[in-house]
Amino acid sequence: MTYAILFIGVLLFLGHIFSSLFEKTRLPDVLPLMILGILMGPVLKIVSPASFGEAGQIFTTLALIVVLFKSGLEFRILSLRGAVGQGLLLTTVCFILITAIIAFITQRALGIPQIYALIIGSIVADNSTAVITPMLAKLKVSKTTKTILFLEANLTGVYSIVLALALLSAASQGETVSAGELAVGIIKSFGIGIVFALAAGFFWMSILNRVRRLENAISLTFAFVLLVYSLSGLIGGDGAIATLAFGVVAGNIRLIKRLWLPKLDYQRLLSLNSGEKAFFDEIEFIFKTLFFVYMGICIRLGRIDLLAIGLLVSIAKLIFRAPAVNYCVSKKITRSDCSVILAMCPNGLVSAVLAAMIASQLPQEGAVIQDVIYAVIFFSVVLSNLMSFRIEKGGLKWVGRAMFYRHAPDPVPPAAIPADKALSGEDSASVPPQEP
Repeated sequence: MTYAILFIGVLLFLGHIFSSLFEKTRLPDVLPLMILGILMGPVLKIVSPASFGEAGQIFTTLALIVVLFKSGLEFRILSLRGAVGQGLLLTTVCFILITAIIAFITQRALGIPQIYALIIGSIVADNSTAVITPMLAKLKVSKTTKTILFLEANLTGVYSIVLALALLSAASQGETVSAGELAVGIIKSFGIGIVFALAAGFFWMSILNRVRRLENAISLTFAFVLLVYSLSGLIGGDGAIATLAFGVVAGNIRLIKRLWLPKLDYQRLLSLNSGEKAFFDEIEFIFKTLFFVYMGICIRLGRIDLLAIGLLVSIAKLIFRAPAVNYCVSKKITRSDCSVILAMCPNGLVSAVLAAMIASQLPQEGAVIQDVIYAVIFFSVVLSNLMSFRIEKGGLKWVGRAMFYRHAPDPVPPAAIPADKALSGEDSASVPPQEP
């Protein structure tokens, strides 16, 4: 027990170190955490997934709850209003296209039922905001490009969670019910969960001011999130969807009140303050650090075929993402910015937690799905990081010319302007764009 506590303490210290290195070097912190888990698990065999027993499933469920609530909390309803154009179009087209393509590839490669392949596709189609944000900070791109990427990352997380959970609900019932009965059951489960979450959200936000007067009040919101997840499941709803919806309500309560419930007492409906949000950030950091190490421990290196499929899926995600970016993004976005949008599609914590949840509920094919998705997370982060690094250094110009030919060429840097034109006072805008 002493060594286990020591191990957890060391991991959390390493998590902070890796996170600091991420900000300085842009090396994603999930990579060293996963590698550490791989070394401890399948390589050195110091620990195995069986060592965690039931605690492993409880840990996975808690991580899922935190991820779902944080995803809802950070989602902004107003972003949809600004995304009626290219942002929403790119997000939806990319998600549908990637889900379908990856499902086709994995069904052929793994020989699994179509519904399991669609589960893999819906999870792989997600993009990780936590990985994208620090990488994007190092790149010189337009504000429009950043807005598109942030919107896409937030929306794909919601798309992925909803679709993956719906497909998982269908897969867990097998072939004992018809498609119609299955659809009704999913809609009923989701509907109960959402209605319960809305009621719970308004209730908690209305008493939040009183809750804050209690001792250790910040942790009470986290306790209430756990209650929402569990109670929703007990009354026939979907606990995961209820948690996501509760997070959306908590993150947008003032907007919801102003737009749809103007007659209610506005002062009673409070949103989470900075201290409460920081508390959930800390919880997410702890779960992320421990979970990615746990994820590395669970990877089975003996299944080289699954690792190869994960690499293939990661490459396919990039390849088939290119035409969606080319045609869904405005022509005014430069080719280099389009290359950045193409590169910013790594998977992260949402994908990892969903994969672990599926492995626990689908004992036969679940382990295979988990291995493939874990491999995709690893390779997608590596590929996105390498591409963003090359773009930052001025490389990969051929990607822009080959894949984003319909977009505006990159502006000519000042050094490329002829001296006679510079002396005559002509600016770079008057010089025809020259491609390297």
